[in-house]
Amino acid sequence: METEFLILGAGVTGLAAGVELKESAIILEKENRPGGLVRSHCFNETYWFDHVLHLLHFKDKTIQSRIESLLGPILKPRPPIAWIECKEGNVLYPFQLNLGGLNEDARNRCISDYARVYFQKNGHKKELNYKEYLKETFGDAMSEIFYFPYNTKLYKYPLDKIAVEEIVWNLHRPSFEEILQGGFQPNILRVTYNTNAFYPQPPNGSRLRGMEVLSQALAKRTYNLKLNSTVTSIDLKSKTAWTLNEGVKRKFVFHDQCLSTIPLTQLMHLCSDVPGSLLKEVNQLEYTKVFSVALCIQGDRPKNTGHWRYYTDPELPFTRLIFMTEFDPYCAPPDGWGLLAEITWNHRGPEPDKKVLIEEIITALKKISLLDNQSTIIGKHIWTADPAYVIFTFDTERIVNNCFEFLEKYGVTCLGRYGKWEYSSMYQNIKAGFDWAAKVTTKYVV
Repeated sequence: METEFLILGAGVTGLAAGVELKESAIILEKENRPGGLVRSHCFNETYWFDHVLHLLHFKDKTIQSRIESLLGPILKPRPPIAWIECKEGNVLYPFQLNLGGLNEDARNRCISDYARVYFQKNGHKKELNYKEYLKETFGDAMSEIFYFPYNTKLYKYPLDKIAVEEIVWNLHRPSFEEILQGGFQPNILRVTYNTNAFYPQPPNGSRLRGMEVLSQALAKRTYNLKLNSTVTSIDLKSKTAWTLNEGVKRKFVFHDQCLSTIPLTQLMHLCSDVPGSLLKEVNQLEYTKVFSVALCIQGDRPKNTGHWRYYTDPELPFTRLIFMTEFDPYCAPPDGWGLLAEITWNHRGPEPDKKVLIEEIITALKKISLLDNQSTIIGKHIWTADPAYVIFTFDTERIVNNCFEFLEKYGVTCLGRYGKWEYSSMYQNIKAGFDWAAKVTTKYVV
């Protein structure tokens, strides 16, 4: 098959580009339905879980209006309520704006340390690692109570070997007045980067729930979506991609541009003529996987959980617990609730025994009194997001730019969270897909 534009991956970036390009693009997707990580799972007929939790938080009114017109009235405002649990107390997110949730001694140490770094005149060093950045931005106490233990648990990688440029865009450095306000008037919802957030809530009994509602709505507006099509190799010089679909090999040729949204590490190994030295560098890129454990629970829904909770305790296996019925009350039957536990894993480490991991999660939930004898688990499920969190070392930017420079010579552009190898939101990725498609089609506009 021949096409002007070839899109690899039917996540929200690829789908958005496909919507714009209409009949002039073919989208190849290895799964049996579109969405990438933006998909939903249903168990026991009435328990719904997102494959990976996503919220739509908009910064662009044009994109917001476009998505609102796409989904209609089912798109509901969901400003997230997130809690941080640490041994010094429970604090509403963002941590630095709610220090009064800590015990008095911890709160006072955090304020005192922050005053020291906030009012110092020296400024930041030119090149900080993530550990240094956190200490110089928030002070020793906040770093030791929350930032160090949580980020060590999240990344499974030494913080002093992580570069900061790509991962601090959502870290707010407050004024000293804000610190004092949060120290003595804590756990009040405050404006953050994701306050303007939305989540779909279809009517009760709908055949689809969760954020896959968005993926399916985008997919319905594309023209040439090829599911179950795993890309097996790409010949860059002839602009040809080969796929395998139920044992049948197919050939796709693009005449103009190719947009890849599949993970950059995978793409580089699929392409022909990539220098061995560049592949060696690609193999150095670091990231984590995430195992998601979904529990279908029968019993009264817990109260005041927020939408999710972060956990700093290294003895607890999960970094975050997500309460699906807080996003959409119909994600479980009235007498039940769905809990999604996230566990990060170094991609270079051995795979865990998944049955054992599930039981460890259940044991930990009982330890923190989230599960009791009145609750019955009627379903246990686990899946993997691989990759999940990109780890930015001091070599990452150079390696990624070398890949982009090589691919651009053959008309291949990489976008999306893992295509571009970045930390980005769903809104940013949708916008990137729309923008790229608009850019590549301008030469056809008379």
